[in-house]
Amino acid sequence: FKTVNEVAKFIDLINERAKVCLLVETPEAVDKIDAILELEGIDEIHIGLNDLHLAYGLRFMFEVLTNGTVERLADKFQAKGIPFGFGGIARLKAGVLPAEAVIKEHYRLGSSMAILSRSFCNTDIITDLEEIQEVFMSGIKDIRNLEKEVASYKDYFESNHLLIEHLVSDIANR
Repeated sequence: FKTVNEVAKFIDLINERAKVCLLVETPEAVDKIDAILELEGIDEIHIGLNDLHLAYGLRFMFEVLTNGTVERLADKFQAKGIPFGFGGIARLKAGVLPAEAVIKEHYRLGSSMAILSRSFCNTDIITDLEEIQEVFMSGIKDIRNLEKEVASYKDYFESNHLLIEHLVSDIANR
């Protein structure tokens, strides 16, 4: 979506029959977010990092995580009490940007949801259903264990954020 009217129409069409989860993935949506958040009926919001970074002409999807875009949005969502998340979680010890660092940013920003990336379990490579299930089950278990550990952190998040800024800058400038 790009306009307040598109969101209002969507909320009206849903008519409380399901939860309304907006997907913020355009610069226009970011620019109009204050007016959008004045609408009644928004249950959740997800920030689409991939489409958003492409729309801004950035080189790496996590640049919107380090240039302040996601943090500004997160602050606005939290002020309205709207649960939010952003995506692209790889398996732990995997991903160009380590999944552990991304998960810790979710906690720092107050995110309550994430989307697993395609690389979490590439079903073009892994085709056996039992193996796919094992990859998902063990991968989610690893993430849940990290979440338990991270939930006890207090002062750690700022140093993790600085690490992400450094790594994203290196990756984007390759």
